[in-house]
Amino acid sequence: MDTDTPRVFSADTEEALWQQVTADMQQQNDLFDYDAELVQAGYHMRMAIEIDLGGGFEGGFETTAFTALVPNQTPLRFSMHEQDWVHEIGKLLGLTDIELGDPELDATFIITTNSAEILRDLLLSDPELRQTLLRHSTARLALAPTSESPAAEVYLMFTKDAGIIDPAELREVYHLMITLLQKIMSLPIPALDAPVS
Repeated sequence: MDTDTPRVFSADTEEALWQQVTADMQQQNDLFDYDAELVQAGYHMRMAIEIDLGGGFEGGFETTAFTALVPNQTPLRFSMHEQDWVHEIGKLLGLTDIELGDPELDATFIITTNSAEILRDLLLSDPELRQTLLRHSTARLALAPTSESPAAEVYLMFTKDAGIIDPAELREVYHLMITLLQKIMSLPIPALDAPVS
């Protein structure tokens, strides 16, 4: 396949979609720069894997990202990323993150949101999603605008500083993302004159 032509896979079900993706990935000589548009029953998601081994004095890097555009009016915003010493110091200095009431998730991630109740329902109502998050404890998961402009595009994003090339592991992350995307798209949109809380 011409590398300048974006890969687009489309199917009505996750199973059918991942049969296509897996078959394509198995035909590639390498997966160092793999970019695909995944379309399932009208939902669009971009999957990008980038692996640069570096060389000489240059260090390499790896990243895996899934991104999906959501309607700008979607009221929920959140960010989750791994706990680390910088954020532990921040908490000592009074910076706060919310807790979902799940001891493992709360210990694993720094979580910020404008609605702990909605986020708790999204993440804890499905044990499979929770387990996927815990398996990817170094990843960042966010639903956020690209800027502070009121018209800014809003994306659901999963990013991890690792090149995930196993189709089964990628599908697990995709399942997390498509499930969250479907739930987010079904959230009620507030009336135009109602403040977002």
